[in-house]
Amino acid sequence: MAIKTKFYLFIFCFFPLFMLSTGTGTFRAGDANGNLEKQILSLVDNGAVVLADKSGTDIFSFNENKTLVPASIVKILTAHIALYKLGKHFRFQTEFYTDSLNNLLIKGMGDPYLISEEIALIAQAFKKKGVASINRIFLDHSAFESNIAIPGISSTSNPYDALNGALVVNFNTIYVRKNQSGKIFSAEKQTPLTPIAKNKGQSIGNGSKERINLSSDSKDCLQYAGELFAAILKQHGITVTSKEITSRKISSSWNHFYTHRNSRALPEVLKGLLKYSNNFIANQLFLTIGAHEKGYPATFSKAQTVFEEYIRSTLQFDQSDLEMVEGSGISRDTRATAVIMMQILERFRNYAPLLPVKNKALVKSGTLSGVYNYAGYIQTPQGLRPFVIMLNQKRNTRDSILDLLKKL
Repeated sequence: MAIKTKFYLFIFCFFPLFMLSTGTGTFRAGDANGNLEKQILSLVDNGAVVLADKSGTDIFSFNENKTLVPASIVKILTAHIALYKLGKHFRFQTEFYTDSLNNLLIKGMGDPYLISEEIALIAQAFKKKGVASINRIFLDHSAFESNIAIPGISSTSNPYDALNGALVVNFNTIYVRKNQSGKIFSAEKQTPLTPIAKNKGQSIGNGSKERINLSSDSKDCLQYAGELFAAILKQHGITVTSKEITSRKISSSWNHFYTHRNSRALPEVLKGLLKYSNNFIANQLFLTIGAHEKGYPATFSKAQTVFEEYIRSTLQFDQSDLEMVEGSGISRDTRATAVIMMQILERFRNYAPLLPVKNKALVKSGTLSGVYNYAGYIQTPQGLRPFVIMLNQKRNTRDSILDLLKKL
């Protein structure tokens, strides 16, 4: 991505002080804090550390212009852009249509929180509208380009590695358990056992439970979506006559029946994103922002273009300081400097409470093999102190460094 930056200035206003140089960065050490600063540097093999006071004035900085792999701390930028582009009142929507044969068509619009509890709310809304039965369920997933590949995402059982798409339920995962006699059950009370879940659950051992990612086959993902809707509708007294689930794009023969706006507004979605570091949610937002700006269907290229335009034109970050490949930070091709992350934190300050609390600090972590990062705000009686710890090294010393930064 072609991105431009403004140079970030740190103002030094503490006396007495002197400058020390190590590697490619500098740090200042005063009489009182010099030992703490030396301890911090002893914990950095390859990385950067920056701390500022509540007004943004530098307290400590080392290697602030060194380009490093940010991993999931880049989700703070994704959250910021989502708030800027979509607005804090934004809610994901799912559209429902019916036809003359009493069929139901579900048109997904990329809601990452279309989970069992949310589908139950939809079923309740249907019941209030007088729906007693449905003939057959059709699924329209055309709002997102099919089989979008996110750089860095691997096929695992983790829900944060789920396949992105327009119509995704329960993060494209099923959670099942098998008792000692081999009988399959749902492993969560809010989610009924569906045929595909029962079938996939045969692969786990007796007496165990496991979350199984369906993302290796997009057809399984859609089948599960249809089955889960049917099962939850049945729980609410709405029968679905046909068990057949079919993909079909909306046409003029369908009549709009209901629009469901997710019970979670954007800030709550972002809070979950930042707490659980969910790559799937990050890239659902990434793709949705692209489509919101450039039109549906959502594509990876549209999302990249919108993010690049914002980062280049509005934030004015240079490519040498920030190169963002996708929305979650899972790709090792994403690069950022600590000074850029500090600027992002300044822009995100009003939404700092969305970050998870960790020992008197609001912290977003970023972890890959050999990458141990923190970014956030240290809570003090004088206000929030933004900090960035980026370590691209074998030693994971970020907690020790954070403890030392709190003492400065």
